[in-house]
Amino acid sequence: MLAFALTIFTSAFLLFQIQPLITKFILPWFGGGTAVWAVSMLFFQSCLVAGYGYAHLSVRYLGLQRQTQLHIVFLLLALIQIPISPSELHEFDAAQNPTLQILSLLIRTIGVPFFVLSATAPLIQAWASGIKATTNPYRLYALSNVAALAALLSYPFIIEPMFNRQLQAQAWSITFAVFIALCIYCAFATASRSKTHAPAPSRSGDNTPRVPIVSWLLWLMLPATAVTLLLSVTNQLTRDLVSIPFLWVLPLSVYLLTFIIAFDNERWYRRRLFLPLFALSLAWILYLLLGEALNVTWTIIVFMFALFVLCMVCHGELYRLRPTANQLTGYYLMVALGGALGSALVSVLMPIISDRYIELQIAASMATILVVLLLMKHVNVKVSLTAGIPIQVALAIGASFIVLVFVHSARDEEPDIVYQARNFYGVLTVGRDNAGTSDEFLWLRNGNSYHGAQATTAPEKLLPITYYSPGSGIDMAMSFSAGQPKRRIGMIGLGIGTAISYAGAQDSVKVYEINPDVVEIAQRHFTYLADTTADVKLVLGDARLSLEKELPQAFDIFVLDAFSSDAIPVHLLTREAFELYLKHLTPDGIIAVLISSWHFDFQPLLTEMGKTLGLQSVLVTNASNSAQQWGSRWMILTKNDRFMSQEFIQLQKQRMPDNMSNVRLWTDDFSSPFQLLK
Repeated sequence: MLAFALTIFTSAFLLFQIQPLITKFILPWFGGGTAVWAVSMLFFQSCLVAGYGYAHLSVRYLGLQRQTQLHIVFLLLALIQIPISPSELHEFDAAQNPTLQILSLLIRTIGVPFFVLSATAPLIQAWASGIKATTNPYRLYALSNVAALAALLSYPFIIEPMFNRQLQAQAWSITFAVFIALCIYCAFATASRSKTHAPAPSRSGDNTPRVPIVSWLLWLMLPATAVTLLLSVTNQLTRDLVSIPFLWVLPLSVYLLTFIIAFDNERWYRRRLFLPLFALSLAWILYLLLGEALNVTWTIIVFMFALFVLCMVCHGELYRLRPTANQLTGYYLMVALGGALGSALVSVLMPIISDRYIELQIAASMATILVVLLLMKHVNVKVSLTAGIPIQVALAIGASFIVLVFVHSARDEEPDIVYQARNFYGVLTVGRDNAGTSDEFLWLRNGNSYHGAQATTAPEKLLPITYYSPGSGIDMAMSFSAGQPKRRIGMIGLGIGTAISYAGAQDSVKVYEINPDVVEIAQRHFTYLADTTADVKLVLGDARLSLEKELPQAFDIFVLDAFSSDAIPVHLLTREAFELYLKHLTPDGIIAVLISSWHFDFQPLLTEMGKTLGLQSVLVTNASNSAQQWGSRWMILTKNDRFMSQEFIQLQKQRMPDNMSNVRLWTDDFSSPFQLLK
């Protein structure tokens, strides 16, 4: 029994350790956005379905000896992709669908090992039950979830800070080889004892009671709802804050914790406790969607509490519906299939059918409907028909009211929306303010953060406004060399093209933009690109990947203005990224970084970056003076003494806050946005 438990523990640990590890590897190649994790979760859940399906069919149609022989073959096949090395396989094509590219990359990198690990828990539980090594195989399932939780919590706090990504991949590969040895041992132990203990494989004509179709549907819908809740909450946090392993791992850990508690013993899930908390959690979610924004800490706490309660109800009800041990592989297969359906809903279907984020409202509504249906079934059993009908009607009315409230919260009541679109990189909204007046202007918003605006009347529409107004950091950087002929200007992030208005007729501007919808919006709804006299070249794709492939560009000015909602993508602020920028910068060139953010103060990080790389730095702040001139914060980094000696710059430097304590420089292997929280 110890060998079976150790094998299941190791497989689950590896299964969930590889998820943040491999996703962190590929995150920079696809822009560092929220959707990378959601698509990766689709792959993980789909592999889980494949693994559970294989385990179910193997147990149903093969004897124990043939099961073990077949699984040993798959174990040996998995060694083909060991050691894992994703960086050697990737060639990002900005013109292709990023979702399909991520799925293809993951299949080629970890497809077979992940499939084998996915099949291990249900298969070995069936082996242990078949040879009478355990009387309660569901306890082994709880053990696998404990291992998964340990893997997830250890990654952001131990593995990620202490080891670089290549070392993590190597250690994982070595541990996987150990797992294969353990699993083969269990296979031989099972095969040797199968003649004494194991019954013949089940057939369609045996005496196993048939599971009602309603139970099959609930086995599917309850986990689908839980995974939809998981990914919806994760998306909500990462699009408002930043996409990092910690904010992937925390919701997933809460989700797994509910699995562990619910599947350990029936006594932990009590309806009389969790159903009132369920109603409270729905109210909290509505408050976060419709009410005043909370600070970062309370936002995370409230979302984690709501996720725990709602998933606990889903998984508690799922455990109450569990079948007998000889049907567990089919049960696990439906659970995995439900998880894959939830992942597909969030990562594939919703970007196609919706131009905004409404997954959280859908998930909460699904949970409400399922709970009410289960309670109606409970009412029929526990009370008389006469008393049960009014209760059922009350439950139906209550559920309908809650669903209607969530539907209302999903509707966009904002007036003067000109255009809205959603793709892999997020939701882009173009809106109009002061319509029909001389002060009319259009603005662009990504998620909850605005990314520039432009007046609609001449001559004001030619002028830079918002974060780029006169006196802003980019104005200082551009104006300093305004008389220099044939300047070369590089920009990461197009936005609506406001910064390009500072370029002259002899200047050449090269803009790196990963989101094709941003380019389309800048060309269709705004005129900065059309009005400029500069030579502008747009490069579609991730900026770092593009810059790594190019010869030194000798930029005189390099502007970093890339945001994923409220935060700059992490991979654009690491030491390796800035070393790459310097490679493409002239010796006296200037780097200007827009760091305006609701939640994060990037100034300490960039000041430390400047010290480390031998650059002088200054924070240039600009107060908000009107609806069209927004407050902005720009960091300027340069080796240009003449620029830094300007009176205005020296005054700004004297005003810089001294908040450099305990700021660790970001690298591709380590980054902690939480040290920058305001």
